[in-house]
Amino acid sequence: MTLQKKPEIFTHIKKKLSFGTYAVKWIPFSAKFVVLGQHPKGTGLFQVYELNEQELILIKERETGGALKCGTFGASSLNARHLATGDFDGRLAIWDLEHNEAPVFSIKAHSSIINDIDGCGGSITSSHGPPELATASRDV
Repeated sequence: MTLQKKPEIFTHIKKKLSFGTYAVKWIPFSAKFVVLGQHPKGTGLFQVYELNEQELILIKERETGGALKCGTFGASSLNARHLATGDFDGRLAIWDLEHNEAPVFSIKAHSSIINDIDGCGGSITSSHGPPELATASRDV
C-alpha cells in the first residue's frame, strides 16, 4: 500500500432512486440514513435506509407537501432523533422518524425556499443550552 497525499473516496454501495435528492443525513449513532428530496410530480419525500452488510434496505418512506431541500438532527435528543427539515415553500418541520404520519411541529418560517438548516443544543451535539435551529433563505 502506498501513502497518498490526497484523500481517497471509496464507493461501498450504489442505489438508483426514482426522485430528485437534495440532502442525505446519517441518523446519529445508527447504521441508518435519511434521503430528502422531491418526487417528479413536485411533492416532497424522505426515505430512511438501513445498511445491512452490502445492501441498503428501505425501512420508511413519507411523502410531504413541499419538496424537501435540507435537514438536520442537530437540535434533537439522542432518544428522540427528531429530524428538522426545510422545504421549497419556506416551511420548517420537525419529524419523528418512528411515527412520521405528520410532523411533530411545522411552521411557515420563510416566504421562499429554505436553502439550509442547522441545529444545536440537542444532546446529540451538546449537553448545553436549549435546542435551537437556524435556517437560511433568500427572503427579501
